Amino acid sequence: MIRKKIALRVLTYFLVVIVVVVFFIPIYWIVTTSFKLGSEIFDYTFFFKPILNNYRSVLSEASFQRYYLNSLLVAVFSTLIAMILGFGVSYGFSRFAIQKKDSLLFFILSMRMIPPIVVAIPFFLMFRKIGLYDSLLGLVLIYVAFNLPFVIWVLRGFIDEVPVELEEAAMIDGCSRLKLLRHVTVPISFTGIMATAVLCFIFVWNEFFFALILTGVNRRTVTVGVYNFIGFAQISWGQMCAASLLVSIPIIIFGILVRKNLVSGLTFGALKE
Repeated sequence: MIRKKIALRVLTYFLVVIVVVVFFIPIYWIVTTSFKLGSEIFDYTFFFKPILNNYRSVLSEASFQRYYLNSLLVAVFSTLIAMILGFGVSYGFSRFAIQKKDSLLFFILSMRMIPPIVVAIPFFLMFRKIGLYDSLLGLVLIYVAFNLPFVIWVLRGFIDEVPVELEEAAMIDGCSRLKLLRHVTVPISFTGIMATAVLCFIFVWNEFFFALILTGVNRRTVTVGVYNFIGFAQISWGQMCAASLLVSIPIIIFGILVRKNLVSGLTFGALKE
């Protein structure tokens, strides 16, 4: 019996190591390639002289800097708007009696199930007509529309975990609805709110399809900027890998800053007595 447990544990560790190695290989290749010359990229050796030419080349391009700022602005504002609107709607669904609530929630969720390719051309034609093509406002509106159903569904679950008795006690003490939200509901569900915001930010930052279809040269995002390193005659592997790592920096920093809220938020309400 003891030997079976030991063998099972060894097998589990072995499988975990295999999975980690498989997932680590692409990351290792991207990191090492970003520090190599073009002639050394496909020379698969562990020891090489690292260079910073690829990073200097990427950072010196004004277009990449502009795309980076575009992505940051679009991700921040679309996440902020989606969280504000989504919190209000999810609170209404959680606390008030609404006719056909389940049907409305399913309809909202179905909006998130629509494949982006289905609505890309209608949005492209509409944005060209009303002057939102190649604009940051257009991207913000698109990402808010796609993030909003996700925010509503996730935040509703977090708000449901907030005891109604606390809100009723606060209102008996004279709290208005806005003060109630600010001092009771939001602080208690803050971890869930932060976890949802992180997921929304990551979606917008990594989104490529709409940014490619609905923007021109001026308002492209950084994901499309990385794609530009693929040329007609050749692919600038070193610069593309360097740009990919630079794109990952905001997500890594954001994740580190809110890691405690992210973990506790994703597990909020998972255990009940």
